[in-house]
Amino acid sequence: MKANDLLDMIGNTDDSIIEEAKKRKKPVISRWTKWAAVAACLCLVTGGLFAITRPSGTTPDISGGLPQIAIPKYESNGMGFEGLMYYSAEELENGNPWREDMALDTLPVFRNGSYDPSGAGVPIGLSEAEMIAELENAAKVLGLEIQETKTEANDTKSEDGTIIPGDAIYSIRAITGSGNLIVYANGSLVYNLPSGYELPEEYHFTYDDTSDSEAKEVMAYLTEAYASFLNYDHPEIVLQGDYTFSGDYIRRYLVYDAGTDITERILNYHFRAAQFAPDDDGCLMLIRMSDGLRMAEKIGDYPLISAAEAKEKLLDGQYQTSVPVAMPGEKYIAKVELVYRSGPREETLLPYYRFYVELQDADGWQMTQSNGLKTYGAYYVPAIQDDYISNLSTYNGYFN
Repeated sequence: MKANDLLDMIGNTDDSIIEEAKKRKKPVISRWTKWAAVAACLCLVTGGLFAITRPSGTTPDISGGLPQIAIPKYESNGMGFEGLMYYSAEELENGNPWREDMALDTLPVFRNGSYDPSGAGVPIGLSEAEMIAELENAAKVLGLEIQETKTEANDTKSEDGTIIPGDAIYSIRAITGSGNLIVYANGSLVYNLPSGYELPEEYHFTYDDTSDSEAKEVMAYLTEAYASFLNYDHPEIVLQGDYTFSGDYIRRYLVYDAGTDITERILNYHFRAAQFAPDDDGCLMLIRMSDGLRMAEKIGDYPLISAAEAKEKLLDGQYQTSVPVAMPGEKYIAKVELVYRSGPREETLLPYYRFYVELQDADGWQMTQSNGLKTYGAYYVPAIQDDYISNLSTYNGYFN
């Protein structure tokens, strides 16, 4: 994996395809760069989206002062459907702090101030002055001197093809003598080191041939080395990854602030995390810090259903998915976790139960590879109680 390819994958909202299918309707793996799941960084398998009508916002009319939530349409970034490839369900571990036996009665729901109604996924939210302040603060913490700044705005094209400069700035890049800082209008901050920062020789920092123990050691070192930049009181290291079609394991290096209670921990895991990225020589190439709640407005704390209740809804077809086939059955459910979906395409930020289901070959779709890799598709059920939902959708089999 080349450094420039990785920057495209992590530094922007686009999805980059890693490997193309070699057989008809064989899924294409691409990177999911939505952080909150920091699990933000999952793989997508080629396909499309089934049709769900998008309701807008919330509607009042709930006792206790909580408005009903209109469940947003599920938008899978890129051209693919959301799935992961592993040899067995035991490998479906991503550091999510939620556990089914937790006593969790409510979780907050937010209105996403960085929601992009155009559907383009362009970062919006912070003003130019706020972004400049972010850059200056980051430069001070890192001991860098800003030499110049460059802004990027949303340009448009006229009917005759003329480019019309936009006035909505979505990022500002600060050039320094030791790398570049980039702040996005949604609150994300990137420290890019084009020449790479060489780690002490005892650390092994790669995507595809670093062991779990080596990964923990290098993350402990990086978390300590950049403690002031991260500003986490309780840093929690997350090691996760998945396989390509050829069987190569691609590792991701993440850390988030565990906070002081389970709600804070869940929110920070999904919305406020940092990713460290190596280059081809094992040097540190990039740090990306996300803050998916920077522009969010809390709507309220909503009562939750249990994972068991969500499973019943899943089996009844009351779910959202980008997988091109219907849920194959209860015996194929491999894992359930509580998550938040995030990013500029999510109008409302609310908790869901995400079920990983082992997909079966069907309708021309090859879901199990000859090398033994299985595809686990993601199916979502809203985690808040029905009384607080205005449009609980049932999967209707539509796809593209």
